[in-house]
Amino acid sequence: MFKSVITCGEDKPVPMLLPSAGDLKGNQDTIFTTSFNTRYCYMITHLCVHNQTAVMYNRYSVLRDCTLENYRNDEKALIFSVITSGKACEILNGQQVEHSEGAVNVGIMSSNSTHIMHLAAGSNFEKVSVMMSETDYRMYNERYPVVFSNFAKYFDAPHPYVGEIDDSNGKILASARDLQNAVFSRSINPYFVEGLIVECLVNYYHGSNEIQLPEKYVTCRKIFQARDILTEQFNNPPTLRELAATVGTNECTLKKVFKEMFSMTVFDYLNDYRMNKAVRLLADESLTIGEVGEMLGFSSQSHFTTAFRKNYGIAPKEYRENNLNPERGSVPLGTPGPNFRVNSAKMMGN
Repeated sequence: MFKSVITCGEDKPVPMLLPSAGDLKGNQDTIFTTSFNTRYCYMITHLCVHNQTAVMYNRYSVLRDCTLENYRNDEKALIFSVITSGKACEILNGQQVEHSEGAVNVGIMSSNSTHIMHLAAGSNFEKVSVMMSETDYRMYNERYPVVFSNFAKYFDAPHPYVGEIDDSNGKILASARDLQNAVFSRSINPYFVEGLIVECLVNYYHGSNEIQLPEKYVTCRKIFQARDILTEQFNNPPTLRELAATVGTNECTLKKVFKEMFSMTVFDYLNDYRMNKAVRLLADESLTIGEVGEMLGFSSQSHFTTAFRKNYGIAPKEYRENNLNPERGSVPLGTPGPNFRVNSAKMMGN
């Protein structure tokens, strides 16, 4: 069990319980979400589990000094955490110590241990943490001894170990943010999660990725690169063949692994990204409907209107008029139409 208790001044402590990796044996790759909200502190947690390793995403917003106690009763664990955005102000011996984006903590925590953190008002940050059980650590150490053998002496030591660095080249932060995205995914790819954990710790100890990573992880990394290309070139996307060649794989692998990782096809992902962006752009009333469509890569306003209507069940002009003018009342976006996915494929040249 993993338990968090938050206390603000004289207020009654507020507990939050999460299952630990050890509680979930036989129930692999599960995502849990919970949150608690007091008058002075808000915290949301997403937890995914792979084998006996938990990956946790936390977002904190603190209006008043508070104390956060994290208690776990699982086996001894390697704890690795990265602040992925914002700033945490921790109170240590009466002094405020700031931990900014890219701050990295690594430690070995014993079983039945409690970690206490005093957060100052104004702390507003996101953090990704990896809690690797000793059982999983032994497995990782067999596969990647160059990295994990560095922690062996700390597992055998009688006292907990904690180390902190700043991610100077941004490589750990990039991997941690991909882990954060993995927690939010509807499908956790175990090879990708494992590879990202290894990548974070490689950069923590060695500053480079010179060790041999699993082939399946390398493939997953290529798929994430393909995803990034799509979001960067959404208004003029490459064909599937061009996209596969750019990231160094083949079209069949691209389509298969992309769907495994994101639970949707490449075309569906591009469509969702474009339509989400369309809604945001329509909020800018200085842009005409035609300009929004052009920015999204549509050849004409009518094509954009048709695509938007098929996806949301409402025309972009109607959406703007009713949702950006409160006196008219809002109109909810409708159910996506059945034909837009085909149009998305045509946009990518297939």
